[in-house]
Amino acid sequence: MMTWYSHLIQKGSHIIGIYPNEEAKLDAALEFLKDGLFRNESVMLITDSISKGKIVKKMKNQWNFDTQRLVATNDIILKNVSEWYFEKGKPDSKKIKEQWFKLVSRLLDEGRSGVRVFEDTRPFFKRGFAKELVDYESTLEQKFDLPLTAVCAYEYQDIDTLTPKQFSVLKEHHGLVWA
Repeated sequence: MMTWYSHLIQKGSHIIGIYPNEEAKLDAALEFLKDGLFRNESVMLITDSISKGKIVKKMKNQWNFDTQRLVATNDIILKNVSEWYFEKGKPDSKKIKEQWFKLVSRLLDEGRSGVRVFEDTRPFFKRGFAKELVDYESTLEQKFDLPLTAVCAYEYQDIDTLTPKQFSVLKEHHGLVWA
C-alpha cells in the first residue's frame, strides 16, 4: 500500500516526524517501515515504548507477513534505544555514525537495496540527553550519502522542551519535517 507521503521519501532522506503520543508514533512507524519492505530495504525500529515481542506480533497482525522469519533474516531489525544509542550509558555521536555505516554496508552486502529506520527519540529526553541528541542530529546531513532512510520520531511534549535554537538545528539537519 502506498502512503500519501511515499512520493516524498527518497532513499537517503533524513526526516523529522513529530507526533502527539506513543500510539500515533508507532502507527506511523509501522506504515513507514512496511513501505520499505516492498523496496527491498531492511527495516529497523528503535524504540523502548513496546517490547520486541509485542512489536513482532503487531507487525504480523497489521501486515499479514511472517514477521518472525523476516526478523530472522534481518529484513526486520528491532532494537531498544539502549542497545543502539546508550551502549556505554551515554550517547556517542561518532560511535553511532560508525554503527550506521557498518550496518548499511553489511546489509548491502546481503543484497538489500538499503536500510529504512524509524527512531524513537523519547528515551533521550527521559534520560536527560536532549542536548546530546540535538548535538548528534547536528552532525547529520539533510540527505544521507548512504542508502539509509530515517525518521527521527519526536513527541510534541519533547519538542516543547527545546529552545528555539535547538529546534532550528533539528529543522536545519532534516530534509523533510512532518507533524
